Amino acid sequence: MNELVRRFAIGCVLSLGLIAILSSENQPSSNKAFSQDKTPTPQTVQTTEEIDSQTNQRILKLSIDVENTSFLKVKEGDAIKIGEIITDNSIERNRLNKQRQSLQLQIDNLKAKNIPKPFEPKAPPQLAALPSANFLEEESAIAQAKLKLQQAQSILESRTKLLKSDNPEVRAEGEKSESALNIASAKVQEQEELIRSMQDMKLEAAVLRHEEAKLKQLNSEMEQARSGLDQARAKLNASAIASQQELQNLQIAVQIAQSDLQMAMSRLETAKSNRKLLEYNASINAAQRVEQQNQSNLAYTRQMQDYEQQIRDRDYQLAQLQISLAAIDDKISQIPVVKSPKTGYIRRIKPWVGNNGKYTTTITISSNPKSDGGDRSSNGTIITPTSKP
Repeated sequence: MNELVRRFAIGCVLSLGLIAILSSENQPSSNKAFSQDKTPTPQTVQTTEEIDSQTNQRILKLSIDVENTSFLKVKEGDAIKIGEIITDNSIERNRLNKQRQSLQLQIDNLKAKNIPKPFEPKAPPQLAALPSANFLEEESAIAQAKLKLQQAQSILESRTKLLKSDNPEVRAEGEKSESALNIASAKVQEQEELIRSMQDMKLEAAVLRHEEAKLKQLNSEMEQARSGLDQARAKLNASAIASQQELQNLQIAVQIAQSDLQMAMSRLETAKSNRKLLEYNASINAAQRVEQQNQSNLAYTRQMQDYEQQIRDRDYQLAQLQISLAAIDDKISQIPVVKSPKTGYIRRIKPWVGNNGKYTTTITISSNPKSDGGDRSSNGTIITPTSKP
């Protein structure tokens, strides 16, 4: 669509230029003679062919009207060939030729001017899709942590009742030691009562010594029983402490298993959060890539508009310069020039006669160099008015 509009505009400009040129060609010559570019009026040339009465040679007389005597390009005695210039407004021709050269340089520069076409942005490479979410490792860790917690809780439940009660063997041993101590104490009391009774009865000293020795032995056995009871009680206390320690260890194991489970579940939540963040960043990157592509396309559209506008401006300038160049060529073609109609010699140039800004002279061309024959006309004079554009 833009190309059609551009061609239509160029066609309109060229059509207007051609209409202007045709209109200027159809104007009277008197109007063109005094235009702003000072194009002179075409020279009037009257050609008279005569026969020299003395030499019987045919001579040619050219009566020329010019605006400036400097237009004359020949002098008396010059040899001239047919088609060579006699009069020409070389000043105006040179001025117009310089204008033409300037216009042609501008045209050549515009044609040589390189207007680079913008590069069309390429679509960015397709990003690889995110892999599917995978939390198998975290879920497996949670399953293992749950299993360990169940095992710890099961052991704690099964051992709690046993650990909170005394050890039967140790308790039985303690009870046995206590019973032995009671028996030994009872024997010692009986022996002491027996000795007191024997002292009251005032028995023999040998008997008393025997019974006192027996009492000592019973006291020794009682102390041994008391020591055994203390040991049994110590064992019972140690067993209770060990059971309490084991119970605490089992409870700690349950707490550690619960902590491990919470940590595994926390890792799963962290992994899910990281996945959501990764997906969010991927969506942001995709949106940014789309925005960048849109910006690139928008910049490319603007560059193409500028490029097409530059092309239109260059074509319009070229069209204007071509019209101006055609006008210059038309003016150059309208500069009056008089060329020799025959080959010969410039025999005579009459003095210039000025009248209303015009200068008139007569140039005589003969086949031979100048002689003393004069310039007399015969009855066979032929006058042919011509106008040389």
